[in-house]
Amino acid sequence: MQKTKRDRQQDFWLQTLRPLVYIWMRIDAKRKVNCDPLIDFKRKEPYVMLVNHTFMFDVVHVPLRFKNVPFIIASQTLFTRQPAKFFVTQIAHVIPKSKGKSDIQTIRSIFNAVKKGYPILIFPEGDTTFYGETGYIEESTMKLIKKLGIDVLTCNVKGGYLSKPRWATSKRKNRRIELNYKLEIPKEKLKDLTVEEISDIIHKALYHNDYEYQRQMMIPHPGKRLAEGLENIVYICPHCESVNTIETNKNVIRCTACKKEGYIDKFGFINNFVFDNLLDWNKFQRRFSDKLYQSTIESKGFLSFLNMEDESQVLIGEVDLLYRDENFYLSGAHEEEIPIVDIENPTVTLRRDLGFKFKEKHYIIRLEHYSAAFLRLLQEKY
Repeated sequence: MQKTKRDRQQDFWLQTLRPLVYIWMRIDAKRKVNCDPLIDFKRKEPYVMLVNHTFMFDVVHVPLRFKNVPFIIASQTLFTRQPAKFFVTQIAHVIPKSKGKSDIQTIRSIFNAVKKGYPILIFPEGDTTFYGETGYIEESTMKLIKKLGIDVLTCNVKGGYLSKPRWATSKRKNRRIELNYKLEIPKEKLKDLTVEEISDIIHKALYHNDYEYQRQMMIPHPGKRLAEGLENIVYICPHCESVNTIETNKNVIRCTACKKEGYIDKFGFINNFVFDNLLDWNKFQRRFSDKLYQSTIESKGFLSFLNMEDESQVLIGEVDLLYRDENFYLSGAHEEEIPIVDIENPTVTLRRDLGFKFKEKHYIIRLEHYSAAFLRLLQEKY
């Protein structure tokens, strides 16, 4: 299959801008690269590479060393907002996918890209980790790998989560990442494996716990606002078990119900709380689904409607989102009552953008607070 005019245009810009991107990524984080002898960064033949998603810019760091730049599978919402829309449509090779569901057009685009000689880059978790551990991986990815029948590469990214936590509202210093490349499944071996066997190999290859890694490395990431943003992802106090009573200020974490205080140190660990890491805290709070459903949660935000046909996003305005008795209530720029049982394909993108589909309309609300609590009301997959 021949490359299109847009393919050639993107090839040109990606090669032209590569030196500047190298400089940008060196500023973003120091990189340590490990790869097995079978990895060839100059290879021309297509492959599919799977990567654990630890922070926003691993999507740039990981493919940067490869001469043949891959097509990246990314959220369709990136195609609806500038300047991201310009970047993913005019410069980078990106294939849109709706999170949490199969997409026939996405699969067709992937096969077409491979036929044109391009590699494919997939972050099979579908989203950046909020808590520091490799998360749920869609089984459909394994079926896709089997059908593609090309070499399967992996890159296990370490250190990225605590260098740039997804939930954090401020930057960390001394950011470092480790990129571990491997030819995981040669195409000759792939044809003899079942989907279940492929899944087992990929899960083992991509699993990473950034807190375990940090206990070994103890890389300092100093800052003056290390705790801020934490209230977006933790919603049960581990001391008094109250709902949405966690607040943060600079490096300090505080429960407004029981007045317990702690802080995050320069290594990313929590001090003076039951848990010293967010992974264990999240496992604890998952036990309180019933309590969460019985609570009342409220946050301000900005509502937009997405039009997936022409990839546009229309800002409606500021709203209040209230959860009570298994219903969402929107007020302000848009008034509506939404039973949560009727909501489809709920996601949180970026740090706090709650997206969902209701009655064939796509909503996205940039919340001020409690994005994880709202998402958990809708699904418990992530």
